[in-house]
Amino acid sequence: MAVVLIYRQLDLQAFVATLKNIRWEWLAGSVVFYGLILAAAIARWHLALGLTNTAVHFTATVRSVLIYHFITVTFLGASVGDVAKSVFYSRWYRFRFPEIFAAAKLDRLMGTIGVGVLWVFTLSYGAWSGAFSRNMLNGVEVPSVGKWIGLGVLIVVGAIILWRNYAFRQGFMKFWDVLVKGIKQLLTRPPIAILGTSYGLMVQGGLSFVLAVNLAAVTGGDLNWPQILWLFPVIQVISALPFTVAGLGLREAAAMTLLGMYGVQKEEAAAAALLTLGVSLVWAAVGGIVLWRETVLLKRCPKSRAPKTISVVIPAVNEAAELPETLRRLNAIPEVKEIIVVDGGSRDQTVAVAREYNCTVLESPAGRGRQMRMGAARATGDVVLLVHADSWLPKNAGHALLSSLRDPVVVGGGFWKKFREYPHPILYGSRFKCAVRLVFGRRIAGDQGLFIRREVLEEIGGVPDMELMEEFRLCEQLRRIGRLALADATITTSARRFAKFGAIRTYWIMWYVTWKYRLGTPPEELKKLYKPNA
Repeated sequence: MAVVLIYRQLDLQAFVATLKNIRWEWLAGSVVFYGLILAAAIARWHLALGLTNTAVHFTATVRSVLIYHFITVTFLGASVGDVAKSVFYSRWYRFRFPEIFAAAKLDRLMGTIGVGVLWVFTLSYGAWSGAFSRNMLNGVEVPSVGKWIGLGVLIVVGAIILWRNYAFRQGFMKFWDVLVKGIKQLLTRPPIAILGTSYGLMVQGGLSFVLAVNLAAVTGGDLNWPQILWLFPVIQVISALPFTVAGLGLREAAAMTLLGMYGVQKEEAAAAALLTLGVSLVWAAVGGIVLWRETVLLKRCPKSRAPKTISVVIPAVNEAAELPETLRRLNAIPEVKEIIVVDGGSRDQTVAVAREYNCTVLESPAGRGRQMRMGAARATGDVVLLVHADSWLPKNAGHALLSSLRDPVVVGGGFWKKFREYPHPILYGSRFKCAVRLVFGRRIAGDQGLFIRREVLEEIGGVPDMELMEEFRLCEQLRRIGRLALADATITTSARRFAKFGAIRTYWIMWYVTWKYRLGTPPEELKKLYKPNA
């Protein structure tokens, strides 16, 4: 009814004419920019999950934010969305609801701080630009003292009723404990707090910018922008109030009222608000598809116990120099049950080093695929982790690995990666390349530390016995069963091949060999091309 009343104030013919004159390039830009806003929201949510020790893997965070956006847009606002997002996340990834709800509130806290920073900036800018020269308080009704007292009594009575419920009280204590720990981490780790606030600022500022772009799409941009810029964050906050469908009605009313004070036609303000709703609905549709797909996939997944132990398999040939530090770091990971070193005929002290670190030592003909196959067949842990002899894992790698496998659809994966020892510019951005490789190449590189559920590895017949490209074939087989994911830890691998043969030449050979394999060249022939870097 309120929406009807708002639109009845408009000249329908002028409103339709305004919509017909939309500059579509501006509207397309706002759709793309809204995607960037969601990217900042994803980063902030992942940060909040990390603070509460409940992050699964980054792509799970991406899906949960898209689903949250769908729920927020279609089911009465952010308050309902926080609860629903926490319910889905806790059910799907086997966390307790209070833990995830605490993460949601930390996420909301960082967003609120971002709103505060944005408001200070925009109001200061508005004052400097002379935007407050008019009296904007006329006609504003201030609630009476009696209304405030009545609202306070209702809140207190409701809180007492909830507190008397034992289950609620226990859940609240868990929620409060996790929330306080997360806030303490924010206070004691200023870089994290600044990063989270920056993400919050990006989201809120971005949403305001989308509305401004849509206004430019219907007006041609011929406005007094210096004086009206401060209004867009205000309109955005008003439209985000709970119990509305994507702010429908509130956004139009706020835009028509506030922008009208600066000469913007009602029809143009309403059209900009409607376009902003449309952009939001586009991404909400994406979130709805993700929710439907996740529900279907999770129903298909067999119920299995969460993995708890890890067997590490290391193929090695003449790695006595690199192996000690690798093994020392692996032994520091609590979740590692055993380390199996498969020697391919070393002529140095590789075997002696492995035994010194209490590893199980196997001997095999040389060939990385063959060696890993033998070691994996001997493994007894819930997860098999294939690690290169010159790759170092941090202490939290075991926890991150097992957390990523809380997602029942995930059958394996790897870690984010960075290089050490060779600061060549072309090697920078390795973490970004890991994401690109997974999303577009749909695989994990061998030096990222490839892990697989042991029962799944047995189901596909073990690690492929190949001369080269064994991780390609392994990833292909795993994707037929489930997903691959990047665990929330970073592996550090040696750049010695790049240092020895040159970064550009090494990358060229890797790229060339990869595409030759995709085009059907047998691994035996590819080995001849790759041999200089083997």
